[in-house]
Amino acid sequence: MTWTARAVFVLLVAATFAAFFAAQRLKGSAPVVLVRGLVRDFSPNGDGRRDVNTFHVRLQKRDDVAVAIVDERGDLVRRLAEGVAIQPDRPLDLSWDGRTDDGLRAPDGPYRVRVNLFRQARSVIYRKTIVVDTRPPAPRVRAIAPGQIVEPGAGPVTASVASISARSPTRFQVVRTDVSPPRTVREAPERRRGREWTWNGRVDGGPAPAGTYLVRVGARDRAGNLGWTPARVPPPPGEPVSGNAGLTIRALAAEAPVRPVTAGRQVVVNVDSRRRPYAWRLRRAGRTDPVRRGRREGGKPVRFKAPEGPSGLYLLELRVGRDRTSAPIVVQSERRADVLVVVPAMTWLGLDRVDGDRDGIPDTLAGNRDVSWPRVLSGLPAVLTGETAPLLVFLDRAHVRYDLTTDLDLALSRSPRATDRKGVLLAGPERWVPRAYAQRLRRYVLDGGRVASFGAESLRRGLRILRNGPGRRGRLVRPTQPSDRDPFGTRFEPVRRFDAPPALDVLAGAQNALFTGFVGPLDGFGAAEESEPPTGERTRVEAALGVPPEPGEDPRPALASTRFGEGLVIRVGLPGWAQRLDDPEVAQLTRNVFDLLRGAEPKIRSTP
Repeated sequence: MTWTARAVFVLLVAATFAAFFAAQRLKGSAPVVLVRGLVRDFSPNGDGRRDVNTFHVRLQKRDDVAVAIVDERGDLVRRLAEGVAIQPDRPLDLSWDGRTDDGLRAPDGPYRVRVNLFRQARSVIYRKTIVVDTRPPAPRVRAIAPGQIVEPGAGPVTASVASISARSPTRFQVVRTDVSPPRTVREAPERRRGREWTWNGRVDGGPAPAGTYLVRVGARDRAGNLGWTPARVPPPPGEPVSGNAGLTIRALAAEAPVRPVTAGRQVVVNVDSRRRPYAWRLRRAGRTDPVRRGRREGGKPVRFKAPEGPSGLYLLELRVGRDRTSAPIVVQSERRADVLVVVPAMTWLGLDRVDGDRDGIPDTLAGNRDVSWPRVLSGLPAVLTGETAPLLVFLDRAHVRYDLTTDLDLALSRSPRATDRKGVLLAGPERWVPRAYAQRLRRYVLDGGRVASFGAESLRRGLRILRNGPGRRGRLVRPTQPSDRDPFGTRFEPVRRFDAPPALDVLAGAQNALFTGFVGPLDGFGAAEESEPPTGERTRVEAALGVPPEPGEDPRPALASTRFGEGLVIRVGLPGWAQRLDDPEVAQLTRNVFDLLRGAEPKIRSTP
């Protein structure tokens, strides 16, 4: 190695050591810019918690500065100060509300503070990151112990939480969801490390009543966001609730068959009595004496032979101590009758406020949620007790023969056909029906069949039926919003309610057989679903009853008989009709409808 090369090597080594010691001195010296008070995570969402990030900037030497917020690429987001002089002993106090220079909220993500030093002609980006986080956490109830179905007065239940940090402050609510509007019955204050919470099972000083409840959990994250699961109660239609948040309190329930059982055949009904022995009895609707009765051990189903004789609606009544419930049993006679009466089982199922999937929200078609069948009923459906049962009891007392089925069973078959039945009576509003079933009813009438529909809002909403292979179980899915027309082309007005019930009178066809024995007018109805009958070459209104129109208005019947193709459609759009069957005029019109369905000439009758 030459002397020149040795000299260059010594100089390089000396320079390296000098640079190292200079760097060490810089690391040990005070920083040029010091930022204090910054909160790493904040949520400028306007909820009053961590909405603003407040901090101050301190300099080692006096300088004129500009302070700004920049994103992770170094692009300007918000100017906080411009040309401000800072003394070493006087820091600059600043705050950022999460907005950009345009006044918009900055997107969630990391940001930093940039300080421009004009006298030193340099800029410093502070190393600490600010995170804008406005997305609330999504906690969920992992499990409820001792179970998601308990009997009234069973004692405390414990909910455990998942999908949150162990340090997250949590809140709990118990909301009863089978009432409208939902009611919060218990609320626990926010507490730290709340991964579990126990509710004593009491409401207003006593045991919580039977019903459907939702254990709702809320949690805060480091940015201060409060997230609830679900975010709203009830959640928007179709929105699922994650976790296992449902709690059902019930003492007694039955899973009745939703298809008819044949007279004389064996019937099996599953019963949930919370493992307690129960008593049961079976009676025909409208009668008090039971035709079957017995006792069963808890956990075992009821087994009995369906009553022989004419078709009819039976009620299975269950009892455990003071707890009682009932379930409908549709019995179909082996002897065929001219008129088929159809009960709206899909409406019963669709409006039953039972939590089938245990998420704390009742599954109803009205709530745009899928419904399984058969299913546990919370009791006798209001449509059954208010409309269907009184009409069937009236027919029984009039000693008329009819066949009986459910609309679900009819939808799963190829019936009705005009060659099989003279008439079909829809005994109550069929709120949801499959399209194919509606089309079969239309074809049935066009081919010469007769259909009478009792109840408002019928045959105007669709759904799809799913079933297993044997057709004993399935689901009702994809419920639709109501159309303004039914399968026969009738256009409907919204149900009109009256402060003072008007007198309903004949609007057309005073001499029609439908009005045999009717004197009129008909009063006492506080609501009516009026309609405009269909028009066409094969359509003709034969008789109509409704509110007399004002001068210049077209009549809109609430009860109408319309010739449709080769057949007949009779529609009774008067809510509460079945409750008025003790009125001689209502009874006479009802008998007239039934006579027309079976092809007989109506007669003047007294109330049966």
